[in-house]
Amino acid sequence: MLISYSNNFNVKALKRLCKIKGIKFINERKKDELLNLLKKFNAAKIIQKKLRQKTIIDFICPVCHEPLKYPFVSIKVRQKFFYYDFYTLIEYLNKTQDFRDPCTRYIISDTKLIQINKMIRYYYGKTTNKILISKSMIKNTDLHIITYCLHDIVKEIENRELSIEETYNNILPRFIYYTNYLIKNHSEEDSNIILKACKESLTNHIIIDYINLIEMMNS
Repeated sequence: MLISYSNNFNVKALKRLCKIKGIKFINERKKDELLNLLKKFNAAKIIQKKLRQKTIIDFICPVCHEPLKYPFVSIKVRQKFFYYDFYTLIEYLNKTQDFRDPCTRYIISDTKLIQINKMIRYYYGKTTNKILISKSMIKNTDLHIITYCLHDIVKEIENRELSIEETYNNILPRFIYYTNYLIKNHSEEDSNIILKACKESLTNHIIIDYINLIEMMNS
């Protein structure tokens, strides 16, 4: 379509199309260059699609290009399954640390990585260093740890009458530290949910007032 109706597209429209398709370094490009980039991009997409279909039909690993044999890993993307040689995929993911499906470039979910890690422990042993850990898995673990830290403070002062000195010298500084860490390193949505849960479980007005202040500042 771009070839037949290229005269209908101005440079601004072509640059917009390039951005939609994720084509970079286009600011200084002329109209002919932009058209050429789009044609090459579309041609590459068609070739990639055909190759992916071929790997599915022929049951060939698209990474090592060898016939699949047990064990292998299947990754489902948009109702289609892509199959990879287990050992090849593990080496690829460990080397690149790029936890996206090699064919489609869609992010492999943490749930799928956990499933693959079970296979890794089975075939490589429980002490292996090949376990796959994504950034989101690290972030979720960190969120769980900081949540437990705040929970421990809430449980520590639950149903207790604290003096002002103990609140300001012991409880509040720890609560402020964990809260600041939470807000700095995690999403606003997660932070709000956790702080709201803390506030609903607390009776200490000094800490409740601090949470109210944080919520007001971040609103």
